[in-house]
Amino acid sequence: MNAEKKAYQSIINLILSGEYSPGDFLLETDISVKLGMSRTPVSKALSMLVNEGFLNKMPKKGCYIPLPTPQDAEQVFYARKSVESFAAEAAALNASENEIIELSEIVRNDEVALSLNNKDLYFNTNEDFHIRVAMASHNIYIEKWVRNIFLRSHIYIFFFDSFYRFGKNDIPQKTPVQHRSIVEAIKERNPKKASELMKEHIEWTYTSLIQKI
Repeated sequence: MNAEKKAYQSIINLILSGEYSPGDFLLETDISVKLGMSRTPVSKALSMLVNEGFLNKMPKKGCYIPLPTPQDAEQVFYARKSVESFAAEAAALNASENEIIELSEIVRNDEVALSLNNKDLYFNTNEDFHIRVAMASHNIYIEKWVRNIFLRSHIYIFFFDSFYRFGKNDIPQKTPVQHRSIVEAIKERNPKKASELMKEHIEWTYTSLIQKI
């Protein structure tokens, strides 16, 4: 892993750990000291997070975590549901056998992360699942949009999902089961089913969060 990617993952881990809250600025100098890294990879990682929609940037002040609102959450998850349902549909038509095997392995990692209450692993496997479905669509534009909208939605998931906040669920966690059903639909080469299951999965995530925002 190069320094830029390491800084990128480490910043996400800092947010996952509760080091920062919505509205907080993430200053290059402070983060460099926390991570024991030079400012260059930290600066590049923060720019990546801005480009991906996870952070906002204010001139002369730097990068900050956006303040979540119900209106923004509705728009983010509506966009995510639209784009990712197309990704799942296309994956059912275009995924290679190796890609389907990889998706099944990611679901197993999902289940392990949940059983261990491992927030870092759970986030990484969840991100990996959604990005791999998008990659299996074999459409570079869908993949790009999924990458951006997925991370933006995690402003809400990090700060309002009880699993990420407290390491436990106040409602049953359905994600691994839902992921597995999506993989099965892709494996069956059933684009309509894969699309509908992805919509249901993202709608469930949104519904479980919106009452807490």
